[in-house]
Amino acid sequence: MTQSILAISLILTLLSLSLSATASSCDDPRPLRLALSPIKNPEMQRTQYQPLIERLEKVLQRRVELTSTPSYGTAIEALLAESVDLAELGPASYAIAMSRGARITPFATFSQQRGPHTESSAFYRSLLIARRDKAATSLAQLKNATLALTDPASTSGAILPRQAISKLTGMPLEGYFKRVVYAGSHDRAIDALKKSQVEAAFVASGRLDEALRLGKIEAGDFVLIWTSNPIPYDPFVIRQGLCPALATKIKQVFLGDTSSLKGMFEQLHMLGFVPTSDANYREIKELSTNQP
Repeated sequence: MTQSILAISLILTLLSLSLSATASSCDDPRPLRLALSPIKNPEMQRTQYQPLIERLEKVLQRRVELTSTPSYGTAIEALLAESVDLAELGPASYAIAMSRGARITPFATFSQQRGPHTESSAFYRSLLIARRDKAATSLAQLKNATLALTDPASTSGAILPRQAISKLTGMPLEGYFKRVVYAGSHDRAIDALKKSQVEAAFVASGRLDEALRLGKIEAGDFVLIWTSNPIPYDPFVIRQGLCPALATKIKQVFLGDTSSLKGMFEQLHMLGFVPTSDANYREIKELSTNQP
């Protein structure tokens, strides 16, 4: 009888230790660390995303800390170091992060309202625009012009432009243009064009539509020179080491009832969130690993 009790006690102890080990094998961070794509002014972005932050805090019962990522590169490094738990990435920065072994899973993306240069809610495009007073109407007329890109890891602001210029001209981008600068974001690239700091710029169609909507640039200020093929919208990714229950709740905030985020969607000119997966970024991953 005593041996049976001891055996049961040992089994219960081992079971307890096993459950404890399982629980400690996943992360339950407090606060939850969120990083956003550096596509616009950080303060404006923080204000626009505040409803999402508040919703996450309410559902997850913890503070959500917005981590500063001034470039796509810093966002990638943060994910590789697992110092960020949830992030919005550009398609190319997601591809780069995956190629470097980041333990992340894409689960949601935006569905965007259509605009003058964004004809679908399912995708956007990379655009090459030039100052109207440059009197250029073709890529050939922009040879030796000054150009603004956004960020080295930006899909529409650097990765696709490099591919396009190499394919269309047979020359590397820096060889075709007289001077190339990285503005740091699409907003800044558009602003640089507006202020005549550059003669041309590669920007995302959605960001150009927003600049037009907000009056930061007028349609008469620029001409459209080149348009890319469709690009899938930015993925929100989650760190794979998070506890399953926490990960499920995060996904529900994005893909469940989003009525409390209506104001944010209107500010961002978005329709809402939709599911996404790694398969949607397969072509971008191929482009990112075969840059000229």
